[in-house]
Amino acid sequence: MSLFVRMVKKFNPDESSLNDLVNHSFLGGFYNLFCRYISAITGKISENSLVLNNIDNIYFVFLGILIFAIPFAKTAVLGGLAFVLILISIINSLLNHKKFEFSALHLPVFIYLAILLISVGFSSLLLPSLKGFMKMIIYIGAFFSFFAFLKKNPSKIIPTVVMIALSCCLELLFVLKQMIFGVESLASWQDISRINPNQTLNRIFGTIKPHNPNLLGAYLLACSPAILGMAIYAFLKNKIKIAVVASGFAILSLIALIQTGCRGAYIGLFFGIIFFVLLGFNAFKGFFAQKKDFKKILIYTILGLLLIGILAIIFSPSIMHRLESIFTLRGDSSNSYRMNVYISSLKMFLDNFWIGIGTGNTTYRLIYGLYMITGFDALGAYNIYLEMAVESGIFAPLTFFWMMILTFAQGIKKLFVLQAEYKVVILIALSAIFAMLFHGIFDTVWYRPQLQLLFWLYMAILAVVIMKDFAYAQK
Repeated sequence: MSLFVRMVKKFNPDESSLNDLVNHSFLGGFYNLFCRYISAITGKISENSLVLNNIDNIYFVFLGILIFAIPFAKTAVLGGLAFVLILISIINSLLNHKKFEFSALHLPVFIYLAILLISVGFSSLLLPSLKGFMKMIIYIGAFFSFFAFLKKNPSKIIPTVVMIALSCCLELLFVLKQMIFGVESLASWQDISRINPNQTLNRIFGTIKPHNPNLLGAYLLACSPAILGMAIYAFLKNKIKIAVVASGFAILSLIALIQTGCRGAYIGLFFGIIFFVLLGFNAFKGFFAQKKDFKKILIYTILGLLLIGILAIIFSPSIMHRLESIFTLRGDSSNSYRMNVYISSLKMFLDNFWIGIGTGNTTYRLIYGLYMITGFDALGAYNIYLEMAVESGIFAPLTFFWMMILTFAQGIKKLFVLQAEYKVVILIALSAIFAMLFHGIFDTVWYRPQLQLLFWLYMAILAVVIMKDFAYAQK
């Protein structure tokens, strides 16, 4: 891990230099001047306003509403809530002006946004591309908003992660009902033409709209680390009952994820668990050294759960067939369909190598019709990295990879010097993002607002924790 950190050290921008550059730039200087002007005018009003004096509390309430709405609300509602949070942040910034203070993670985000803007400007389908770009503005704007709030209110970081876990637990109660009583599935959710009826998996989809097992699988993949982290955090605080309940929900989320039948989520789960366990044992090795008996119990528990999981898969024909179908390639209609989409999307990328076709799935669908293999229509490239390349050219995925490398390098580096509770926070955020990135190799549900907002919220949490000094004394 130390080698990994050293490898990306050269790509790590200096935070003070970045902040000075922004604050002394034309746009930064104009913004600072404008904020000072607004603050001078509204100073007395804001001092006597109950709403403005509690603007951070109002923001936190809306953030909680957004987190709990993710599994249940329509995409338009989620976009509206994200916009409200951005608006509150802008008002807060104007009334309580401070100079820009960015983390090193902001630079690749800015560059990524600039690349998207360039692809829109040169797109042959300007209006559809502009529509897709505005969605990305909401998502990335939400990142800046989350960061600004949590940087100012670091005590809200752990409650925010707890809300993510509780929201997922609430969704799992609805999912449990579907697992017990079953759901009516669509034929397109799995290839039933070449399997026995007893190999058909009754795929659950939860309450997330639009109803899709792959979307539920991705959501559980993003939120399960928060539940597991809550169990660890409760144990560290000697709240054993809460730890047991959280552990139960973590196991339920694992079962539910398997029941979604989402093979991309299976792959993300596999790598996410490995990452979580390896990073967790390294982060808490001092704790384990003091409590060797607990370490043995934990290892045996993990091995026991793995054994139970393996046996459950072996004795479940439907799940076993679903796993085997991952490796059948053209032998499975879903795999074959995706491969045809990959081929067409790759041709689109090669013909628009530098700046892409423009942002958004509407633009993708309009151009894809010129390249698609007959009978294989698609909403997206079914690979987020290929989707980035098609929409915005080669520099979009390269900048995204830089952002991810920087995030993991700084997160892992900071993990070993923080208080135990913030070790858990970094462990949750990095594991969730790591699993989502692997899932993104085989699906593009990552572009859905439910996943985008969680992804950028995790990124904001990491940016603040990496930037802040949370009591280095405890290791």
